[in-house]
Amino acid sequence: GRTLFGAKPPRGQELEDHYFGAIRPRVAAYMKDLDETLWALGVLSKTKHNEVAPAQHEMAPVFSDANSACDQNQLAMEMMKKVADRHGLVCLLHEKPFAGVNGSGKHDNWSLSTDTGKNLFKPGSTPRQNAQFLLFLAAFIKGVDDYQEFLRATVAFPGNDHRLGAQEAPPAVLSIFLGDELSAVVDSIINDTDFQSTGKRTL
Repeated sequence: GRTLFGAKPPRGQELEDHYFGAIRPRVAAYMKDLDETLWALGVLSKTKHNEVAPAQHEMAPVFSDANSACDQNQLAMEMMKKVADRHGLVCLLHEKPFAGVNGSGKHDNWSLSTDTGKNLFKPGSTPRQNAQFLLFLAAFIKGVDDYQEFLRATVAFPGNDHRLGAQEAPPAVLSIFLGDELSAVVDSIINDTDFQSTGKRTL
């Protein structure tokens, strides 16, 4: 559910004691029970920490093949609610249950590997030695450009609209950010010019 009214959070959510603080004992007990419940179902989860909003927390399942990961994702969300109920808690997975405060989100990290486990998105040791990586990178960029409407449709539903506009990390624009050096490599290929590495730098 969602609240109908409420107070807005401090500007910029400067109260970071929750994000950097220790997980509260009651929540830690819930997370431990959740881990053991998921492990019994064959869903491997690991990282647990506080998130930005009050009473917001994160769990990270261990990566798997795409089909298994999708099934495990559904199991994890179901178990989060069931285990929360056992602990007298309520697990809210709505994108924005409280107006003006971060809601539930999800990072989908993925890679492309061969049947022998070779990561096709792993760069070579030098720009000249990573032709395979650049080939698959170009194919990925082309795919995002060609099928952007389908990709946007995966998140274009009413609930997700509540997340956009403020207090949230994801923008309303679908984009690819390669970083300065990799962008320069791609530009040198497009323009048929020699790539000049800037070398390692300290920020």
